[in-house]
Amino acid sequence: MKNSKFIRNSIIWNQLISICEEQANVLLKVAFGALVREAGDISAGIFNNKGKMLAQAVTGTPGHVNTMAEAVPKFLKKIASENLRKGDALITNDPWIGAGHIFDFVVVSPIFFRNKIIGYFASTCHVIDVGGIGWSAEGKSFFEEGTLIPVSFLRKKKSINESLLRIITANSRVPNEARGDILSLMSCNDAGINRLIDLLKENSLTNLSETSKFIFDQSRISMKKIISKLKKGKYKNKTQLDGYDTPINLEAKLEITDKSILINLEKSSKATSRGINCPINYSVAYASYGVKAAIAPEIPNNSATLSFIKVRAPLGLIVSAIKPSPVTARHVVGQALPDLVLGCLHHIIPDKIPAESSGALWTISLRHDGDHPFNSLNVALGGMGAKPYGDGLSTTAFPSGVGSIPVEIVENEAPILYEIKEFMKNSGGIGKYRGGLGQKIVIKCIQNKEMKISAAAFEKIRKGPSGLKGGHSGSPGQVKISDGTKIKDKGTYIIPKGKKVIIITPGGGGYGKPQDRDQNQIMNDIKFGLVAK
Repeated sequence: MKNSKFIRNSIIWNQLISICEEQANVLLKVAFGALVREAGDISAGIFNNKGKMLAQAVTGTPGHVNTMAEAVPKFLKKIASENLRKGDALITNDPWIGAGHIFDFVVVSPIFFRNKIIGYFASTCHVIDVGGIGWSAEGKSFFEEGTLIPVSFLRKKKSINESLLRIITANSRVPNEARGDILSLMSCNDAGINRLIDLLKENSLTNLSETSKFIFDQSRISMKKIISKLKKGKYKNKTQLDGYDTPINLEAKLEITDKSILINLEKSSKATSRGINCPINYSVAYASYGVKAAIAPEIPNNSATLSFIKVRAPLGLIVSAIKPSPVTARHVVGQALPDLVLGCLHHIIPDKIPAESSGALWTISLRHDGDHPFNSLNVALGGMGAKPYGDGLSTTAFPSGVGSIPVEIVENEAPILYEIKEFMKNSGGIGKYRGGLGQKIVIKCIQNKEMKISAAAFEKIRKGPSGLKGGHSGSPGQVKISDGTKIKDKGTYIIPKGKKVIIITPGGGGYGKPQDRDQNQIMNDIKFGLVAK
């Protein structure tokens, strides 16, 4: 009897994960924005009636889903569950409640079954424009970065809050896309609710209480077992980022005890006056992800697994920025944290830790503000660090997992042409295992118009990702304009009429001594044009 109950709950747990994946796929199918639809800059998950995350979709980013795990309880503090009715949906893009910057909207929908709230579905995605100065690190406060929507009703019962949507679209340069993406979040939650109710009926369940307890109990048992086997102690690592115009220092002290893992970031740089600051919720999301991915990748992510990993930083640092710090490109800092904590873990599990990766997703933001204005957003991908057992992946967005928007779609939405998009030869750090390659992208405006490009997310230009165990560093990134201008900071640059922008992303660090590389691998690298002779 006990075994059959265990099996039944295990099946339901897997079905919840499957429902979340279906929820995410609905969002991908109905979203308007290409960054959501094509690149997968989203997350989706289910929560119990206390707002604790039970399961998440495999599709999505750690920065979204792990911030969402903390966001839902914050929603319920703003609008209590007793004030919610069937059909309601709540929304916010508050960076300190949601996913760390004003472009990411979170929608939370209560699950009513037999007239009671038994849980919540939540989803997050990036909306390309919400007003303000747009995608830029040049804002001096987050008030300049766009329109903030506090926790509000997006839908009341079955009535959509059109007044709220009019405020959002009135402040967006792409109003139809903004409206469409926000409604897509609500729709994917609705799809999750419908599938869950089918599941409850199929299994003669009236709520998720037993399933919730089972998921959390099994997750805690598994995490405790894993942590108990780790060598106890304190481990340090530090790294330096380019920053806006001056370098940023990130430093972590990771302490493993019998019961938890504590990541202390107190020695990191102070917050800056530019939009690369990172709210603590986003720092927690990515630092936690780095640890869990290394020690417990097989355990499904939920509130119980995340509870064993604690992140601390006094308020006011670059990793714990407070209002009204500008935070548009917060992922420059946030997405450096997994490599930072992996460097700490290398001291105790070296056979599981890769060399440093290119880190921050390179956001390509191009716009023209004159006659017939346009706004184009895409991402460029660097290389992953080599692993202890193999080469790093090329042009892969670690740790975010976001993909690149196909060139054909980007060119269809704005008058720009991608003349070149190819692997950057020799960019991966050499070693026994080679770092993943970055890429070279060349873009121009086909209407002979001046364009502006925001360099907010271009990182590791001063120094490439570090190698490990004797492996060489990957090549640093480069960005320049064909008139000879070199982009050296995270400001906004003008691309004159008829000129092109050349973007080269960093390659991943190598692993192990180069002389230990297998000769057949060297010949294959040369054969396929990945390295020069």
